[in-house]
Amino acid sequence: MLVQIYLSLLSRRKTLLFGLIFLVKFTVAKDEITFSEKILNQVVDRQERFFSNYSSEQLDEKEMTRHAQEIVAEYESYLSQNPNDENALILFGKFLRKVGQEEHAAEYFLEADKINPKLAVVKQQLANFLIEKNRPVDAFPLLILTIQLNPQEAVYHFQLGNFLFLFEEKLVKEKIFTNLSAQSFMHRCFFEAKKLQPTNFDFQLRYAQSFFDFPDSNKTRALLAWKQIEDNFPDRTTTEMDYFKLCQAKVLLELNRKGDASELIKTVSSISLKEARDSLMLEFENREKANSDSPKAKVKKKSSFNLNHKNFIPSDPHLERLRKLTGRLIEEKMLSELKSDAIKARYDRSGEIKLELTNLP
Repeated sequence: MLVQIYLSLLSRRKTLLFGLIFLVKFTVAKDEITFSEKILNQVVDRQERFFSNYSSEQLDEKEMTRHAQEIVAEYESYLSQNPNDENALILFGKFLRKVGQEEHAAEYFLEADKINPKLAVVKQQLANFLIEKNRPVDAFPLLILTIQLNPQEAVYHFQLGNFLFLFEEKLVKEKIFTNLSAQSFMHRCFFEAKKLQPTNFDFQLRYAQSFFDFPDSNKTRALLAWKQIEDNFPDRTTTEMDYFKLCQAKVLLELNRKGDASELIKTVSSISLKEARDSLMLEFENREKANSDSPKAKVKKKSSFNLNHKNFIPSDPHLERLRKLTGRLIEEKMLSELKSDAIKARYDRSGEIKLELTNLP
């Protein structure tokens, strides 16, 4: 299938698109950049058509493989004449990832990183590669670099927050974080993402959810975050709106505003949230009994409230892959020894991330 595209191309790369190489080679210097950009744009256009046809299943497997091989050949032809075009290296690497050639994709990302070590997108792609190779701790400092190199890109903060949420246990085990510092940093990442893109629903939702993932967070701010989502995104489904109400009610209970919490819980009608609603109502009743006038009042039944907000976590392009990896990594040895020039990150006592190079000559 497509995962075999790159290997099957190797024997053909010298014959495909020879004319293209010839034209690029003999273009006069003053026109070379414009012509090269035109050629690269044509490759990208063809790539977009390829994935569009692939997703709509307009072509059979044999035909799609042929088209993919030609796209690979075009990229290699272009790069043979423009080896330092970091944009082309990144585009080619992303294409190879999509057709299942992660190892080869990483080679091109590394090449782009050598040319320009200050590209956040390259750090992101290399981090993804390391995560898929069961090396999340190695990936962590690269994700840190994405927000340092491009602090105004909300998605990098969002992805780092999700990474910390999924791999907190491993990062704590490696003594990079304590549980508290990992949760605090995760919460801060989601805050930065939502601050940078205040109209992005996914970012606003994940920030509000992170108050539950960080027990030491400010409950008053949590209530405000959930109320803002309800007010700013009124077009969500009934189930989603009920979910927002339950989350607010949970925070209200934690703030000891039991009356407000009770009234809000009663407005939830979604069948899919009935168990969570009943469980939260039980928690309310338990608190009422515990605070009753009778010192001998006993709580007969403990609350089993579990809203399981993970089911409502918004879509992150990398999150589903990370979720699948997490289950597998629990039973596997996740790390290999860091190679030379490895980057290590540590969360110091002042609450700042520190990067350091190790094993340098």
